[in-house]
Amino acid sequence: MSAALKEILSVDVSPSWLWGQATTAWRGFANWWRSEFFDLLPEPLVAWLGGTAGPVIRLGVETSGVRIEGISATGRLADCVTIAWSDYSLAVLDRTLARIGFKRSGGIIGVVLPATTFFRRSFEIPVRAREGVHVTARQELEHRTPFQAENVHLGMVIEPRQRDSQTLTVNQTIVRRDIVEEAVLRLDLPLADIHFVAPPLSDNDSLASSISLRPQTDREVPFTKRLVHLLTVAAVIVAGLDAALFWWRQEHTIAAIEAQTLVVREQALTVSGFEQEIARVRSALRALEEQRVSPSAADLWRETSRILPDNTWVTDWRLRDGSVSIAGYSLAATELVGLFEKSQLFKQASLDAPITFDSVNERDRFSLIVRASANARSAQR
Repeated sequence: MSAALKEILSVDVSPSWLWGQATTAWRGFANWWRSEFFDLLPEPLVAWLGGTAGPVIRLGVETSGVRIEGISATGRLADCVTIAWSDYSLAVLDRTLARIGFKRSGGIIGVVLPATTFFRRSFEIPVRAREGVHVTARQELEHRTPFQAENVHLGMVIEPRQRDSQTLTVNQTIVRRDIVEEAVLRLDLPLADIHFVAPPLSDNDSLASSISLRPQTDREVPFTKRLVHLLTVAAVIVAGLDAALFWWRQEHTIAAIEAQTLVVREQALTVSGFEQEIARVRSALRALEEQRVSPSAADLWRETSRILPDNTWVTDWRLRDGSVSIAGYSLAATELVGLFEKSQLFKQASLDAPITFDSVNERDRFSLIVRASANARSAQR
C-alpha cells in the first residue's frame, strides 16, 4: 500500500505531462467514437470516409498454412480461418474469402510475416524538418544500418509531438524485399495486388506497424482523410442546425396557431360563423400534436434493434404509413412475432410470408409486418 502511494506521489504532474495525458485521453475517445459511429454506416460508405478502398484481408504465411484474417472497414476482426498448404490454391482462397463475406477484388490485401523478419529502429528529427522526413528517413536507413533503400521496404510512423518539444520521434519498420517477394510468390499472388506487409498482431501492436508497398499513394491519404473528415463534421453540424431550425419553426407555428385560436374564440362569442374557423384551427392543432407524439423512425429502429435477439439480423427494414416491414435471417424466427407483441411501440405483429430455411446462412428467413402504436411516445415517457 505504501509503495503504491509513493508511486502516485512521485508522478510528474508538470503541465507537459498533463498535456500529454489529455492528448492521449482525447485520442482514445475520438477513436472509440469513430468506431461506434462507423458501425452504424454501410461498409462501402465507411471505406470511403476512411480513405480506403474497402475492408482489409491479412494473409499470414505460417508453417502449417495460410492464416486469413478478415478485418471490416470499421477496423474490427470479422473472421479468421486457416488453409493448410496441402489444400491451398487461389480458387480455395477465393472460396474461403467468399464464405466469410470478403472478396480479393474488393479489399486491401496484406501479407503477414513472422515478427523476426522485421527490423525496427527509432530516431529523432527537429520539428522544422518534418516536411523532409521521407528523405531524412532514407538517409538514416543507409548511413546507420546495413540496409540499402532499394533492397528493403520501409515503414515509418511519427509519434505525436509532446508539448513544447523541439523534436519528433520517428519509428522505422524495415523488411527485406526478397523475403516479401518469396512470400507473395508462395501465395501465388501478383505483387501488384499486395497493399502492405505486416508482422502478426499482438496485444500492444496495431496496424500502424504495417509497411505499405505503395508509399507514394499513401502520402496523399492524410490530406484526403482530413478533408473528408472535415466535410463529414460539417455535414453533421449542418444537419443538427437544420433539425434545430425545423423544431423551432414547428414550435413557433404551434404557438402562433394557439394565439390565433384564442382570438377566434373571443370573436365567436358575437359572430356564430366563426365557429367553423375555430373547429378548423383545432383540427390543425390536433394533427400537429399527433405528429409530435407519434414515434419517429429513429425510435422504431432503436426498438427493433432492442427486441431482436443476437442470433438474428435484418436485411430489409421499411417504415410506411405507420407500418414497419422487416425481413432477415434468424435462428428463432418463430419467436419474433411474440417479441414484437410485447413491445410498447409495436402492435398487430404478424408474418406476411412463410418462414423458409436458408442453407447458405444456415438460418430461417423471415418476413413480418407490425404496426406502430399510436400512443407509443407517451408510453415511452
